[in-house]
Amino acid sequence: MIELFIFRFLLVCAFIIGVYRFGDWKNLQSYYPTMLFVMVVNLSSCLLTYHHVLWGFGPDFFVTTSTVVELLNSYIALPATVFIFLSRFPSSERLLQYAYFALWIFIFSTIELIDYTLGGISYQNGWSWRISTLFDFALFSIVKIHHSKPVLAWSITFLLAAIILFLFDFHTAEMK
Repeated sequence: MIELFIFRFLLVCAFIIGVYRFGDWKNLQSYYPTMLFVMVVNLSSCLLTYHHVLWGFGPDFFVTTSTVVELLNSYIALPATVFIFLSRFPSSERLLQYAYFALWIFIFSTIELIDYTLGGISYQNGWSWRISTLFDFALFSIVKIHHSKPVLAWSITFLLAAIILFLFDFHTAEMK
């Protein structure tokens, strides 16, 4: 349990330090709507999946509920990720952009794999680490789209949510 706490503590510290080190503070206002978008989508997914979770977070030394982890994700990790991701997104060569996407998907899937190994995350109702990795691909793609075409990103998000709700056997009676 202490190992999981240390991992999560270091992860939060890394996000905060990363924001200060790699964030493009001069253009924060252009990234802010996408940061809010990711926060709203994450909090909405928490609400929709409250009784039919796809993944759950285990307790550690300090954090005792999944809700606390989701709030840390929504208010620290995801906005920081979006800020850094968009701040450093390569504007030129297409191959470099694909490599940048691959790097972020690798980072996120590795973080999740470590969290899983430490008992910090569990999968339920058909979800898995592999599906999460595919979801990371969608996440970063939609983040990039939202930065320049928010309506399209919202449309894709609603479509993806409907597909997930269907594929993972959600019923409206299970929703909070």
